[in-house]
Parts: sequence; structure tokens; C-alpha cells
Amino acid sequence: MEFSINAYKTILVAVDFSDINQAAIERTKILAKQNDCQLILLHVIEHFPFDSPLGSAIPENISPDHKLAQSARAKLDRLVSEFQLENVQQEVSITTKSARKEILRFATAHNVDLIVVAPHGRGMFGALGSTAIGVLNGATCDVLTVREPQKRV
Repeated sequence: MEFSINAYKTILVAVDFSDINQAAIERTKILAKQNDCQLILLHVIEHFPFDSPLGSAIPENISPDHKLAQSARAKLDRLVSEFQLENVQQEVSITTKSARKEILRFATAHNVDLIVVAPHGRGMFGALGSTAIGVLNGATCDVLTVREPQKRV
């Protein structure tokens, strides 16, 4: 089987809004443009009913899920604008499962050819977090992990 980079038609970027994740988006933008790929930005909210991830109180007439999704969509809109992304699909998924499981489920359901992840945005420098490792080990398609630019040797 001969490999061709043009085999990628649908690329999914797992978005966590970290600085390194922005480098992953930038690299993916270039790859998608060069190969005329569909680009999907997916942000997964691991929301468990007993969690209280918001720093401020949520008005009684708005569900926590709705408020979290609304905030994530606004951040995705800013990324799309900042990176001048064209024809990009934005998705916010709220799950009671792990982000890893939701990324893999979404990728399968949408026939994704390539998943792009960054090392854990809030973890140790250069270390792959459990979500990135889980996606790498569980994906049925190719996975690209993007490292921090200053960490290259």
C-alpha cells in the first residue's frame, strides 16, 4: 500500500484551548489547506453532574451544560477568527465519559482520517497526557501529536 498525504480528507483537532493546542491548530490549518481537507475543531466538556467546573455562579434559568457549551462555542469562534480558518466545522460535545472516549467516538462517527492532539495543555512540559495517549492507542485512524515548538532539538 502506497501512502499519500492526500489520503486525509477529514481532520479532527481536539481543542482544549491551551497554548500548545494553538500550535496544533496552526499546523493543522496548513495541512488542511495544502490537501483540501475538511477541518473539524472538537472541544469535549467532561461534565459529570456532581462537578462544578465554572468559577462563577450559574443563573438558575440556565443549565450548567448550556453555560459550559456556550462558553466553549465562544472560544471556538475566537480561534476560528484568530487563525482565519475557512470552512471549518466547530463541535462542542458534553459527555459524562472521558474526553478520550468522546474524541474516539466522534472520529469514528464522522469518518475522520486524522486526529490531531497536543500534549496535555495543563500537564508537565512535553509530556503526553492521558487523553493524548488514550487517543493515540485507541484510534482506528492516524494520530498526529504536536509538540511545543521550543521543545524541538
